Amino acid sequence: MIMIGVVSDTHVPTRALAVSQQILTAFEAVDMILHCGDITVLSVLDKLNTIAPVYAVAGNMDSGEIKRFVPEKRVVVAGNKRIGVIHGAGVPFGIKKRIIKAFAEDNVDCIVYGHTHHADVDIVQDTLLFNPGSASDDHGSFGLLFIDDNDRLDTKIIYL
Repeated sequence: MIMIGVVSDTHVPTRALAVSQQILTAFEAVDMILHCGDITVLSVLDKLNTIAPVYAVAGNMDSGEIKRFVPEKRVVVAGNKRIGVIHGAGVPFGIKKRIIKAFAEDNVDCIVYGHTHHADVDIVQDTLLFNPGSASDDHGSFGLLFIDDNDRLDTKIIYL
């Protein structure tokens, strides 16, 4: 079994002073961490990297400094699965269509994304879409993505 920590919209230090201890503790057991953007300071990635390898993308609130270090979109391979990672952009309405289109040529099994600050799990065009919600909101959330020994994907949303 592969376990992946998924977090988005940490917004440190504008909305939260640091990544929640609950998230850091939960991620101690993961094989890798996917950060779906709006990181806002590189120290967030540095902290997460002390736990597990981090694959991040830049969000609309990220500075030029962040954007020099992380792409706006990426594909990560975990086991036999291809996972698209993107922040997302624009109004929440239609975001799923936009992120599916962004990975149309990438043959992904799953797309993790952020931006909306609302946790969500859906299947669109045979692709699992997973938004862990915002790690910095009052009723924030983060997620875990599982790939079992039979290559099945599963998700868990954890509320802070």
